[in-house]
Amino acid sequence: MKILFFTGKGGVGKSTNSALRAVHLASGGHRVLLNSIDPAHNLHDIFKMPLSEKPKEIAPGLQVIETDLNVWVKKYLKDMEQEFKNVYRYMEAFNLHKYFKILKYSPGIEEYAVLLAMENTLQRYQDKDYIIFDTPPTALTLKFLALPKVSLLWLKELASFREQILKKKDIVAKIHRKNAEVCADPVLERIEHLIQRYERISDLLTDEKKTSVHIVLNNDSLSLAESEDIFREVTNLGIKVTTVILNKFNGSGDSPKDLEKHFKGTELLTLPAGEGECTGLETLTSFPLPAPPV
Repeated sequence: MKILFFTGKGGVGKSTNSALRAVHLASGGHRVLLNSIDPAHNLHDIFKMPLSEKPKEIAPGLQVIETDLNVWVKKYLKDMEQEFKNVYRYMEAFNLHKYFKILKYSPGIEEYAVLLAMENTLQRYQDKDYIIFDTPPTALTLKFLALPKVSLLWLKELASFREQILKKKDIVAKIHRKNAEVCADPVLERIEHLIQRYERISDLLTDEKKTSVHIVLNNDSLSLAESEDIFREVTNLGIKVTTVILNKFNGSGDSPKDLEKHFKGTELLTLPAGEGECTGLETLTSFPLPAPPV
């Protein structure tokens, strides 16, 4: 299974490009799942049909989903609340559920929801040859791609801190009670479980044989500047940027050759500005799409 992320500045055509790639891969005999994890979905307009979290077969070998992030925010909060209740049973008297009503407004919740939705997609559709993600706006995409590594940093520090607390706790217990048994600590167990989980996700995202990012841009200064930021940040995370797609190229502005210097180590593809909207399965199938290294 290979994982493809299509990202770029809003309005450059990343949804269209993710749809084009999905259609062409499926027409080549591959089993493909295309999932929009962008809160402002566009795939239903591109394919001209209603879409939801339930996979819809658009063409032989191609299924399409539009993920409802609000559902995953609620699931994340519900799962977290249950975990807190299980781990911190002694704090039941503090009515933890009241705090979770406020937690849904906390920074970072949407990023965790996107990551949870992505993880669920990868687990449920392991039988696919390709899973393609049409991503959210740049800021949210970069944050959720960075989330596994960022989470690992503080989780490992938290585990180390918890181990120090437990050592001191054990010393005190042995002073007061000889032959005191050392019991497993549910908090440390949960932290270690999370470390293993985020290590798996991080390893998957940084595996060049399995995961790649495809940046879509238009030939204008704002699009180029944001694309350079995406390229730099994604590369710093250790995630491979395979292709940069110059979309709607009409011959004006910088030449494709001039743009190559901004994205070293990637292949630059050029898609011409077509007449009319690139919507509908027939139009997507017939579109002359260069084959990138996927």
